[in-house]
Amino acid sequence: MSDEQEKPAPKKKVSYIGVPAVFKLELALKHLNDAYDGFGCYVVGSSLERPDWRDVDVVLILSDEDFQREFPNADHRSGAFELDTKWLLNSVAISGWLKEQTGLPIDFKIQPQTWANERHSGRRDARGLRLAGRAQE
Repeated sequence: MSDEQEKPAPKKKVSYIGVPAVFKLELALKHLNDAYDGFGCYVVGSSLERPDWRDVDVVLILSDEDFQREFPNADHRSGAFELDTKWLLNSVAISGWLKEQTGLPIDFKIQPQTWANERHSGRRDARGLRLAGRAQE
């Protein structure tokens, strides 16, 4: 290869999770999106960026009002909600359930919308979506 020719840049992937685990994750997150009336589940973090990720970060974002209703003793305006017992139980239990469903090491969290938007500017990959069916003619 001459100096003038350069190797093509490696192709950027949508996700480095891999098949069929990412399909299993998609199915499991449909259930979470159905169970919580929020903005939905998102895969974030290193599994979207590089092949050597350690775990799959999944965030369920709720409106501030829904978050406060779900976790009444947690302050949704600060990161202190991560010390709330009910929040911790939900995060640990759902992380474990997602691991059972997918075989992936899952780091699951529920976050209030304002807090999530102020602190996380990285990419969010919406998962567990339900598509509307086409009308039959």
